[in-house]
Amino acid sequence: MVSKAWLSGLFEAEFGSLPLVFQSPGRINLIGEHTDYNGGWVMPAGIDKACSLAILPLKEGPTTVWAYDLLDKISANTFPEAATDSHWSNYIFGVCLAFSRRGVKLPHFQAIVSSDIPVGAGLSSSAALESVFAFAFNEISGAGFDSMELTRIAREAENEFVGLQCGIMDMFASIHARQDHAIRLDCRSLAYEYVPLAMGGNKILLFDTCLKHDLASSEYNLRRQECEKVVHHFQGLGIEAQTLRDITLPQLLEAAPDLDPVSFNRARFVLEENERVEVFAEAMQTGNWALAGEQLYASHAGLKNDYNVSCRELDFLVDAVRGQPGVWGGRMMGGGFGGCTINIVAASAVDDLVQKVASAYLNVFGVEPKHYIASTGDGACML
Repeated sequence: MVSKAWLSGLFEAEFGSLPLVFQSPGRINLIGEHTDYNGGWVMPAGIDKACSLAILPLKEGPTTVWAYDLLDKISANTFPEAATDSHWSNYIFGVCLAFSRRGVKLPHFQAIVSSDIPVGAGLSSSAALESVFAFAFNEISGAGFDSMELTRIAREAENEFVGLQCGIMDMFASIHARQDHAIRLDCRSLAYEYVPLAMGGNKILLFDTCLKHDLASSEYNLRRQECEKVVHHFQGLGIEAQTLRDITLPQLLEAAPDLDPVSFNRARFVLEENERVEVFAEAMQTGNWALAGEQLYASHAGLKNDYNVSCRELDFLVDAVRGQPGVWGGRMMGGGFGGCTINIVAASAVDDLVQKVASAYLNVFGVEPKHYIASTGDGACML
């Protein structure tokens, strides 16, 4: 992570004053993919990579933000109320607008942002950016919002300003994360519990395809529409359903002849994935790593075949670890079409596995995949 001293020094050299410094982590998701916007269960955890922010409120404008890692700066006399193409500042100004809608007038500010969360790897770098600004704005404005409202603000920025119709999991994890714990989150009620990550000599190993994905382009939003189509079908039958979470698997199977095959497959994956989260959580708590690994492989199969969000590179990485010594299971993680796979691997087997998988991937795709050991971290905070 970026150190407070380094970022403060950078800010003072640029703006001549000492700032407040905040950070918010990226996240992994152990299991429960594409279930959050369907009111289902997820099991994320914060990681030890974070988006860090040095910020100082001003009595008058303009607002200046320096994205250190992108070598880019913006300056604005007013906070825009509409997104600008796909610019990184949309994530920030979306948060500004969400505060404004809640009656909070934010001051202009100077800021420097730096992050060590790999962009495009499915580790929610954008949610961390939104979350750290939400947390910081709450502090400098004295708005007094609780952590749940800050989570809603960050999601609102992504949904309504950026235009990606994601669920609440990424922002929730970035704000609520606790080191050495996963979060078992009910995305319908937002009830949650911390689950100790007692890995029992195992590591969480990520392989990065090095393939960037742009979920906002179309496919992510399309999956949400396909799921909503099934919900609308059941509403037409008089069933009170707001999301797929309100529909049972037997109900879905009974309705199969009346649903188009694509929408049926999307819904079946979500309902089965919810069940896998429950089994996985219990397996982890009892140290049944074989059962936990089975859930990961089954999750990937569903994401590949029913939800159609995998890709050749992700499938290759999952197939490459299957059956290797010390590997309990693996799957693609995140929205899809690129990013990382997440694997549970015996610590003693990690080095050999990385060497084998990297060599095989390089031979096929001409690039060596990056890899990370996913250590956990705490949620948004002021340093």
